Amino acid sequence: MHFQMSPLIRKRVQALAKLKVPLTAAPDFNDFWRKHCQKVNRHQLNAQSAAIPYPLENIEIRDTTFAGLDGTIVKAWIILPPAARDGKVPAMVWYHGGGGSRFRPYEHLRWVAAGFAVVAMDFRQQGGETGSATSLTRCGAQSFIVMNIETRDSYFLYHAWTDALLCLRLAMSTPEIDARRVAVGGSSQGGGTALAIAALDHRVAACVADVPSYCWWDKRIVTQTASGGELAAYLRRYPHKLEQVYRTMSYFDVMNFTGRIRCPVMVSCGLNDEAVPPECIFAAYNRITAEKSMNIYPFGRHNIEPWQAERQLAWLRARLHIGKPAGGRKLAGRARGRG
Repeated sequence: MHFQMSPLIRKRVQALAKLKVPLTAAPDFNDFWRKHCQKVNRHQLNAQSAAIPYPLENIEIRDTTFAGLDGTIVKAWIILPPAARDGKVPAMVWYHGGGGSRFRPYEHLRWVAAGFAVVAMDFRQQGGETGSATSLTRCGAQSFIVMNIETRDSYFLYHAWTDALLCLRLAMSTPEIDARRVAVGGSSQGGGTALAIAALDHRVAACVADVPSYCWWDKRIVTQTASGGELAAYLRRYPHKLEQVYRTMSYFDVMNFTGRIRCPVMVSCGLNDEAVPPECIFAAYNRITAEKSMNIYPFGRHNIEPWQAERQLAWLRARLHIGKPAGGRKLAGRARGRG
């Protein structure tokens, strides 16, 4: 499905599609992430789960925790659809937006209705129940985005993304889940995280990223949009740390990751998004060489449109071989091989 666009909108979209922003990755970018992915792979999850009552039949909800690299107890849900009683099911590992949480299980039921298990974690020190065993200093700022910004190995996003990689491991090690059919997804913070995780772990079968944040940090800081504005405020207070901040952020700029993605990707973008400028999203999207699709909402803002949720479901079900469409015809598509 494609929406008709006016000449002005079409011209803007064409310019976005041609956008090519120079990468900012430091020379040791790949070595840095290779080393820390190895830590994730060796780490003991120490996962603990307990089923909880829920007012829907045949759906199992497990209140779960796992251990971050630093020992932080990370809260998560594992939600299993009815089909999990009869065999392994595909899964969606869902990462929430900034300041949010794993939410209540209800928020994830669209995936369950589509036949997916769901694994959803808290980002530490945000709106959920997960704290941090590592001290995270805000340096007088309001936002989590500046926490420990002076040290890449203990920066907030380092812990958030290694937690996210461990959450993916949790999904793949859950007996009821088919590890070959695990997708990652999220919106805003979660969308940017999903793209990074898909780049770092090539076992991911598919990725859906709505209005993804954390792309092209230089523009986000200069335009002072959302978390970029928090970083700009930090640099107003500490102007002598500009080079250090930009170096740290280069290890956590999604634009530097997306060229490594191998699985199919669906991204959404609102051209009226005031939190994450479309140029930032396209700076990352245009680097993807795997199968990809971009859903543009000309008057969309920083949100997931109902249209987009429905398009995601159809797109994912096709690529992960789930069910049949209304006419009974089998859905086409295949999952990519994993490296």
